[in-house]
Amino acid sequence: MRSRAPSKRGSMHSSNRRTLLAFLGFGALLVGVARASAAQQGSVAGQVTDKSNQQPVSGAQVLIIGTNLQSLTSREGRYAITRVPAGRHDVQVRLIGYATATQPVTVGAGEAPTLDFSLAPAAVPLDVVVVTGTGAEQLKRELGNSIPTIDAAKTVEQAAPTNVADLLNSRVPGVQVLSSGGTTGTGSRVRIRGSSSLSLTNEPIVIVDGIRVDNGATGVLRASSIGIGGQAPSRLNDLNPDEIESIEVVKGPSAAALYGTDAVNGVIQIRTKRGRPGPTRWTAFVEGGSVNEITAWPANFTTVGDSVGAGFTPGDPCPLYIAAVDTICTINAVKSFNPLEVYSPFQTGSRQHYGLSASGGNDQTTFFTSGDFEREKGVYRPNDLRNVSLRANLRHQASRLLDLGVNVGYVSSDLGLPQNDNNSAGIASSGLLGFADSSINHGYGFLTPSQAFDIFVSQSVERFTGSVNATFRPTSFLTLRGVVGSDVNNRFDEQTIPPGIVPLNQNTLDGNRISNRTQILDYTANFTAEAAYRFSPEITSKTSFGFQYFKDAINQTQASGRKLVAGTASLSGVVVPTVGENIDQFVTIGGYVEEQFGFHDRLFFTGALRGDDNSAFGSAFNFITYPKISGSWVISEEPFFPRLSWLSSLRLRAAWGKSGRQPGPTDAKQFFNPVAVATNSTDAPGITDSSLGNTNLKPEKTQEYEAGLDADLLSRRVHLEFTYYDKKSKDALIAVRRAPSLGRTTNQFLNLGEVSNKGLEIQATAQIVQTPNFGWSVTASAWDNRNRLVSFGDTSIKAIIFGLGGASQRHQPGYPLGGYWDFPYTYQDLDGDGLISASEVTVGAQPTYQGTPFPTYGGTLSSEVNFLRHFRLYGLLDGRWGNRLDNSTEEFRCEFGICKGMNVASASLAQQAAAVAAVADGLETGFFEDAGFVKLRELSLTYFAPGAWASRLGASALTFTLTGRNLATWTKYTGVDPELNDAGQSNFNTADFLTQPPVRYFLARINVTF
Repeated sequence: MRSRAPSKRGSMHSSNRRTLLAFLGFGALLVGVARASAAQQGSVAGQVTDKSNQQPVSGAQVLIIGTNLQSLTSREGRYAITRVPAGRHDVQVRLIGYATATQPVTVGAGEAPTLDFSLAPAAVPLDVVVVTGTGAEQLKRELGNSIPTIDAAKTVEQAAPTNVADLLNSRVPGVQVLSSGGTTGTGSRVRIRGSSSLSLTNEPIVIVDGIRVDNGATGVLRASSIGIGGQAPSRLNDLNPDEIESIEVVKGPSAAALYGTDAVNGVIQIRTKRGRPGPTRWTAFVEGGSVNEITAWPANFTTVGDSVGAGFTPGDPCPLYIAAVDTICTINAVKSFNPLEVYSPFQTGSRQHYGLSASGGNDQTTFFTSGDFEREKGVYRPNDLRNVSLRANLRHQASRLLDLGVNVGYVSSDLGLPQNDNNSAGIASSGLLGFADSSINHGYGFLTPSQAFDIFVSQSVERFTGSVNATFRPTSFLTLRGVVGSDVNNRFDEQTIPPGIVPLNQNTLDGNRISNRTQILDYTANFTAEAAYRFSPEITSKTSFGFQYFKDAINQTQASGRKLVAGTASLSGVVVPTVGENIDQFVTIGGYVEEQFGFHDRLFFTGALRGDDNSAFGSAFNFITYPKISGSWVISEEPFFPRLSWLSSLRLRAAWGKSGRQPGPTDAKQFFNPVAVATNSTDAPGITDSSLGNTNLKPEKTQEYEAGLDADLLSRRVHLEFTYYDKKSKDALIAVRRAPSLGRTTNQFLNLGEVSNKGLEIQATAQIVQTPNFGWSVTASAWDNRNRLVSFGDTSIKAIIFGLGGASQRHQPGYPLGGYWDFPYTYQDLDGDGLISASEVTVGAQPTYQGTPFPTYGGTLSSEVNFLRHFRLYGLLDGRWGNRLDNSTEEFRCEFGICKGMNVASASLAQQAAAVAAVADGLETGFFEDAGFVKLRELSLTYFAPGAWASRLGASALTFTLTGRNLATWTKYTGVDPELNDAGQSNFNTADFLTQPPVRYFLARINVTF
């Protein structure tokens, strides 16, 4: 007889009993260990003061190195740490703006030694505190990566940035903020260590107080669903600089492995302001000033010709290249007119900004709250931004084991946008492509400014960002952290063109209405466990593991209609309606483990491994891992290192890691689009093929090596950082064209390409003079980036061609991504008449590389001078070189016959040849110009009023600041400005085409603290 097999149910019950017994045994072991260790514990207490004035320092973090034991100082600067194991320990005090201090202490069982600290109010760079991917705070000396920090609070006070892009711009080597133009409310491209992806966005991800937030820079779904020619708002600039305490920039995969799939472009980690124990501190500010249009716009030219031979009508235009042919016509006169100056569409804009904040609390609970109102009127009448931002941050120490925090931010904005860029309804477009005769439409080529102003376009945003975090320390070595939060973005894009008012075409004369509503929802949940242990007085260990969940969901409803009934601005008044809907979402679930060993508090090794699954991966590809290793060695603290009077400290660091970039939410999926099909005199439902999909699609993967050093010189008055990086991206997504004979859509995404980025980053900070009456500090930086497309991974693909006009840029192996390409030409004034004819221009046989639109090297120089005890002068210079810019505005003006190179005899031979090549051969080659520049980004003067002045207002501090932004530009570029892009925040498309240049700000700000 066969024996009966044990049932699965009985096996499960047995397994559950064993698991329960194991947990009970483990719990009993923890209780036993806790009771045994409690009998061998003591405590440490003391006071922390400011070394410069002996005043108590509140809100400082005091911790026992090698454990998770810590405390925050009270309003009197006092702290107490209990449950300290008996033995010798190092106690450390950390606070932003102060040098970290460390002292040894020996604790006996049941003893409570006193240990006081005096902090120097000048942060030593090696001891700066940064927040890592695990959410833990670490000293910079422990990290093998370069993670620069921007002191946002100080930058806002001294430079008055108008948005977060200004706050980031030119502060960190290797981080490029690429301005697109001067339209109020529009965004900029941000690139960290170059571009790595051909098809996906190259923007970094943004994390605010531990949760990821939407950083939509491009596209109908994320930026704006209504085109105004090229410019678009940026969700990055929804954030309020006055609410930000600091910004950390995680530059690449060697540091971003813990952020997982999507962090290959780097991470901008924002920490908003916090309260400190003490009386409530009120801060109010008032800011106002002007927004100025400063462009030297080119005039429109035309010639009046006389006939030389048959076939020419006297009085018609006789451009230079025709006049160069003696048998056709001669130039009798040259006419010019500048409609943008004579009938100017510009106004002097204005900026107003008001804010009030309160912070403080007691030893258990601290808070920060703020409210701001901002209004900025741009240089065009429709360009108007109104913004209200509110914030409340709360931290509560529920017990000595548990800390809780809540961070909430709310933004409400309304932005009116003008028409411009690649847009026949554009205001600057109409003037730049207008007439040399004021009697025709006031010289404007399409719409007059007043007609263009009748096109109403606006974007309204209601955005809520909130997070809840908890830190639990159940034992002296274990810390548990959790954060959950969401970023909810509700956006309303609308456009109204009243009927019979805008005479651009029949559609605008009929009138139309667009009303699109978009909701973007981002959800974040992170959990981390960290165990800190000291094996001996010389060796420490930190072990971390965690789980992360992130979901991004977009829902958009599009509604529009043509032939708008007069007197209405509603969709109910349209005759021909159109509707649409877009739904996109993806989910990332990941986990990681990280181990760090420290030796003598000067040598640190870190290793980490992360694994991710993402809903955007192909169904046949389920999981990916990202490893990371790094080392940091403060070699100057080794006993064998020579003691040099000029060298205060020297740290060597190196790191290697991998990260990824997920495909688009639908790139891997096969799907169809529904359509209505006209059949048998009726509409029937149908579908069209939309995507072939790819079940094997996987994320783009990037690995990066980084090595460098940090040095403090001359008694720490000079700090130097040097970093070299080598970043390679593989499995880049490329849309491959399939054979039409398949009977399906012809494009399919495949993982094929490989991209390389290499570069150097150098930064030096020097305190040149420091006396009670005079102080002078300088910060200088330099960087370079060598970007190359290594391979397509498919020899049948020779180039990916795109750009303005469809063919001005391309991705081609061996060259930078998005480089300019066109046919070369040569020219020669064979008859010596000073004019270039079409026959004197010779065009090459094949297109050649003309340059990259992205700067390849650059540097910044900032300086701060404090004088007469009450004044501070600050300035920032920024230089970028190695790039070219397609001056397509001038090229198009030549095609319209109104540029200088076509009409003015004093034009150089090069200008004439470029115009001839454009008109006769359709080439832009002569308009790919050197776009290197140096700009005076910021200049400010701050007056710190005497205490008596503030006292009269019942205040403790009073400052006055005058700031100028975009004050001067030095460049060889002949267009209106070298920092332009008609395609806004587009991934690669770059051209100067009928775009409003950056504007100049003059601002005054008063800060009062109570």
